Amino acid sequence: MQGTYLHSMETVPLEAIVKDEYRTYQIYTLMDRAIPYLQDGLKPSQRRILFTLWRNNSKGLMKVTGLTGLVLTLHPHGPSSIESSIVNLAQDFTFSNNYPLIDKKGYFGERMETQAAAGRYIECKLGEIAKIILFDDMNQVEMVPNYDEKVMEPLGLLPKLPIMLLNGAEGIGTGFSSVIPSFNHKDIIKSMIQFIQTGTARRLKPWVRSYAENVEVEKTGKVVFKMGFKEISGSVYITELPRGYDAKKVYKFLNKHIDNDFIKDYIDSTVDNNVMIELIFKRGQQASLKEVEKVMGVSVSLSPNYTLISERGVKVLDRPEEIIEIFTAERLKVVKRRYELLISDAKERLAKNNEIIRFIKQKHYAIAEKKANRKTYVEYLSGEKFLYSEYLADMAIYRMTKEEVLKRNHMIKEDKQKISLWEKIVESPARIKKELIKELEDVGEQISKVMKVKEDAKTAVYKKIAKVVKRKVTKKSTKKK
Repeated sequence: MQGTYLHSMETVPLEAIVKDEYRTYQIYTLMDRAIPYLQDGLKPSQRRILFTLWRNNSKGLMKVTGLTGLVLTLHPHGPSSIESSIVNLAQDFTFSNNYPLIDKKGYFGERMETQAAAGRYIECKLGEIAKIILFDDMNQVEMVPNYDEKVMEPLGLLPKLPIMLLNGAEGIGTGFSSVIPSFNHKDIIKSMIQFIQTGTARRLKPWVRSYAENVEVEKTGKVVFKMGFKEISGSVYITELPRGYDAKKVYKFLNKHIDNDFIKDYIDSTVDNNVMIELIFKRGQQASLKEVEKVMGVSVSLSPNYTLISERGVKVLDRPEEIIEIFTAERLKVVKRRYELLISDAKERLAKNNEIIRFIKQKHYAIAEKKANRKTYVEYLSGEKFLYSEYLADMAIYRMTKEEVLKRNHMIKEDKQKISLWEKIVESPARIKKELIKELEDVGEQISKVMKVKEDAKTAVYKKIAKVVKRKVTKKSTKKK
């Protein structure tokens, strides 16, 4: 069969059209939408959101709809996908993000009801976790034109920890899918440090923040999340839910057991991550905890699939430790490059300060009055072999002093000391490793502090709610008496 491209009248076999166009579409969906990037663990929409927040961080909190509008200058797709990605990055309930990269204000959903309020009612800003791990090496990030080539955006960020392992990741593209469980930042850091020291990453076990049950890993690699039960004061409660169970699914599950006459009713007292559903039985038919676990116990399994996008295309890995090894090896390069750039900047300052000193001592500033205009003065300075003639031409006259010379000499001395130290680091692989280990330990401490503050804030809110409920119950009981 023959066919024609819409943009050409050339006759082409239909098979070739399908094959060519399908391949183009497959590459686009994988690389630009569905699968996280190995370098930073982010999908393009997530990267654009975080980059936009970083670029506008001084503005503080902004409406989700406002942020969506800003991101659309980089993103070729509609606002709905951006808005949902913003919400997903900010959610912090169990099975959403272990470490949310966006700080939120307003209703962004909770465990039993994941749907957030409309974007015009909720606000967000760059999260403290994102500030700690994402943007310190922006001078090394490759910037490329956006879809309409009007502004520049990062091809990939350079985080200090692999984000796809911190928060997990899921994506489905044409021919490939990615399902990555989440892990604890402390375990990730320990694994990275072990790889630096021994060449072998420490084994990782999946972890979910605020999940009350043990995360089980089968021999096949499947990750299992179980429903949890507890007996409290003679009553049986559901105290934990498997992955993917929101209010709709939980109530459907419970109503099924009502229909089967195993339970009479239930009382849902769940608040955010604290699952508390009391099971009500018919009089004289109270089931034991073991009976409930046997009849109502359910589990959800997750089959990990470590598929990521690399510079060379789709990369399918078998274990999270492989991500650790590849990522850590690249981080060593980033750290080395960081010091190379510091040396380069310091050498430029040295050259500039030396010229300023020569400029002042030789009194070239006095020539400015004899020149017709700034252009001729700059030409004169260039003729005197000043590389920073434009800068020198604009120096204020009050700075042409001995004190300025002394200040510049002090700066030169400091930069020479720094260069000497940094060059020793760059030339020594052992020192580069030591610097990365120090960085990882520092990052671990910072993340732990931030998450403790968040947890303490939540605990304080729960205590307030409990006090209010207790007061209401007390008032009711007093009225009855």
